[in-house]
Amino acid sequence: MIVDERPYGCSRRALLGMLVVVGAMFTCIGISFVGVDAMCYSSLSQRLPIYPGATVTLERHNFIRTFGMGETIVMLESDDPPDVVQAWYGKQTYEGQQRAKENRDPFYYIATARYSVTKAEDGTGSQIILSGGCVG
Repeated sequence: MIVDERPYGCSRRALLGMLVVVGAMFTCIGISFVGVDAMCYSSLSQRLPIYPGATVTLERHNFIRTFGMGETIVMLESDDPPDVVQAWYGKQTYEGQQRAKENRDPFYYIATARYSVTKAEDGTGSQIILSGGCVG
């Protein structure tokens, strides 16, 4: 008669298997986060471009990077008058919306993009506020 002398409970092989499964799961989740962040960045950076010649005065985001997953706020200042800046953003955002619809960009519908153009606080030029959110 052969008696199995292995102790009951976890064996090294089962423990190693569990670690491999858990490691693979974290790797898949990490790759998914990085992929979704890249898609959010691509979508929002096209929908909310930086005005040419503008200076960034504030940039805040709550996840990996600006215009990635999460929420982003960017404040800019430009020497151009508000009506010129507003017209430029109107054209850019309209064209960006059309491209997103044509390309069936899935993040167009789950990402929010807003801009605001006002007269600068010092009375000259424009203050631009870009805000975006994606899967957040």
